[in-house]
Amino acid sequence: MTCTILRILRFVTVGSFCFSFQYVCAVLLAGLGAPWPLSNAAGFLLSAQLNFLLSSGWTWRDRPPGWARSALRRRWASYNATAVLALAINTAVFSVSYRALGALPAAALGVLTGSVANYLICDRAVFRMRRSRWVRPGAGVAVAAEAQGR
Repeated sequence: MTCTILRILRFVTVGSFCFSFQYVCAVLLAGLGAPWPLSNAAGFLLSAQLNFLLSSGWTWRDRPPGWARSALRRRWASYNATAVLALAINTAVFSVSYRALGALPAAALGVLTGSVANYLICDRAVFRMRRSRWVRPGAGVAVAAEAQGR
């Protein structure tokens, strides 16, 4: 349980930092003349790459992808597929709400709507706990449950 709470706190910290990065990117692009929805989407895509690095190294640091580069590439591709889904949700919510709420509240609402789904997908799929081949039969259940904070 404690492990799960700490992971959620790390997820929120990384997400908050990356949201700030996203918003700064969007403001800069909009200042250069790009439409706000496009600027927000581009900022989101840039922040997703930063988010992957921080998520791999800090949020889900207890869930290494394995030793092979191919495992890291699969995790990166899976993470980016999740980011595309979150981007679709984010952009739809932002596009519907930014004229009524303004850019910052609409961006925050867009991020918020995708955050729960993003956390669940990352926790259960992208950064899921891998079972070790070296754990004795029967011992792995308790070890895996404790590592996942259950």
